[in-house]
Amino acid sequence: MATTDEMMTDEELEPIAVKTVVSDAGTWAKKLAITVGSADVGKVYDGIVTELSRGLNVPGFRPGKVPKDYALKRFGDEIKKQAKAQIVARALRSSLETEKLDTVGTPDVEIEKVELQPGKDLSFDAIVEVRPTFELGTYKGVPIEQEETEIFPEEVDQEVEGIAFRLATEGDAPADATLQDKDKALGVLRYLIDGNEVKREDDAHLLLVRGHTVGVYAHVGIDFLKGAKVGEKRTLEEALSQGFPMPEHRGKKATLEFELKSIRRPVLPPLDDEFAKKVGAESVQSLKDKIGERIRENLAEESKKKVRQTLIDKLIDETKFELPERLRKRFSAQLAENSEQMMVQMGVSREQLGLNEQEFHERALKNAEKEIRQYFVLEELCRKENIDVGEDELDEELVRQARSRNVRAADLYDQMNSQDPGLRQFKADLRHRKALEFLVQQAEVKVVPRKKAEACEHDAHGHGHDHGHDHGHSH
Repeated sequence: MATTDEMMTDEELEPIAVKTVVSDAGTWAKKLAITVGSADVGKVYDGIVTELSRGLNVPGFRPGKVPKDYALKRFGDEIKKQAKAQIVARALRSSLETEKLDTVGTPDVEIEKVELQPGKDLSFDAIVEVRPTFELGTYKGVPIEQEETEIFPEEVDQEVEGIAFRLATEGDAPADATLQDKDKALGVLRYLIDGNEVKREDDAHLLLVRGHTVGVYAHVGIDFLKGAKVGEKRTLEEALSQGFPMPEHRGKKATLEFELKSIRRPVLPPLDDEFAKKVGAESVQSLKDKIGERIRENLAEESKKKVRQTLIDKLIDETKFELPERLRKRFSAQLAENSEQMMVQMGVSREQLGLNEQEFHERALKNAEKEIRQYFVLEELCRKENIDVGEDELDEELVRQARSRNVRAADLYDQMNSQDPGLRQFKADLRHRKALEFLVQQAEVKVVPRKKAEACEHDAHGHGHDHGHDHGHSH
């Protein structure tokens, strides 16, 4: 199944005379039966033959004077292929403009089934999906709560402690110590499959941090080794990660066996003014003030983001319409592919995340549906409330983005303009941001005290919600 994106060039954007018969082909789908007259087919075909003949350099003929018969005999199949692609692309574009169809996604054309014969009409069918039409739910006067940006003292203390850990030295733990968060476990690590040892590390260094055991070719939680004493041996059944050195064993269930030989523990520097100066502050209090301000800024942004997302989620729930089926399937397949590529880069498999193939694709489909609905709802809100992005706003955002990427605004513009959907997508994203801000302005926002996030509070010390896995192998 070919797409028009694969066939389109600037030349093919020129209109061509077409006859179109439109019929329904499902929810938001239309079938276009398109016909291009024999005269126009001949013009395109002859034009490609002429252009190809001029570019040929054949012994015995002057440059640009190669007979068309020669070109047809040698390159007939390629000429037909180029002519067919150009005619279909131009005809499809002309048909959509003539019929005034507001399409979404990519049209489907089985171009391999299209027959081109010089001197005859060319006919083909295309399936397109049009933008859904619907009534927006309530979006004015919607009550919503927004947490104030109150900072809890322990949050600042945890940040300071985190900085101290980054500057910590390392020393031996007491002889009777048990492994705890942020300790490094030194020992012998074995990987066994069906009782057979497939890998052994006699000098393994495993780090217990934020609920994970880092340094294993598997996704292992902190409980694997937490509380262990020197001389103790622990085992665990777990699937090997995609980073395992032997490709034939990746993803297989293995027994991980670790014998603890010694414990190394971080030694924190004194939390005094000297420590503060090492990290660019005049005093501990100055350091805490800076951290507090950064936390406050992050909280304010997160609070606004939460309000925006809650409002759009409510509007989506109240706005009922069916999605274009082909767009939904294509986008979910794209999301699934992107997720799988990301997991490969991280060395994670579906099995290690506890998802089978069906569950994985169902999740991708659910995420795709949410993103598509949000897109259509925001587009309709922009249309209904005349929300758009002016050239000054676009330029201002380009400059801001260019500064954040440390590039020239003109270069960023050229880069986006040369890509599809590049600049168009950039402008749409900016327009949707304005639409989300409009929702906030129209809502009845009530500021409420901030609640302590227990999981986040614990997670700063590595005892929060246990993901149960590390994210790679490191020594």
